Amino acid sequence: MKKFEFAKYILALVTGMASLPLQASISEAEKALKELLSDVKTMEGEITRSVKEEQPTHYKTKYGDTLDDIIINHVVEMPVKRNIIKRAIVNANPNAFKSSNPNWMYSGRTIKLPDANDIKTLIFTDEALDKLSLGKNRDEWIRFP
Repeated sequence: MKKFEFAKYILALVTGMASLPLQASISEAEKALKELLSDVKTMEGEITRSVKEEQPTHYKTKYGDTLDDIIINHVVEMPVKRNIIKRAIVNANPNAFKSSNPNWMYSGRTIKLPDANDIKTLIFTDEALDKLSLGKNRDEWIRFP
């Protein structure tokens, strides 16, 4: 569907109702509405396919790959520091890294690329949640006279 086809449909509906006899304008409006709905369904399918194609979930490492290059070229843009994304990849793929070091990546291994849930579980561990809840108990606060 082109950029301004939606506006064209709405304009046809509004102007068609004002200028045509009532029966003709209703059938014209129904026809335009059916075409609009079919275009929307077509676009939904295209958007779903393009989103699935744009977001790979796994990557097979090759000789000479670096984790930074993989993150830049294959991981979806996230408002998170690159070091956190590196940690998420290493945690999800311990068999692809020697001694859990992101600089020592084995070639020929298929690694899982992180998504938003992986980042969330990495950042918000049980220990971090416990630390956040410590300050909420007023009985543990220090009181000054």
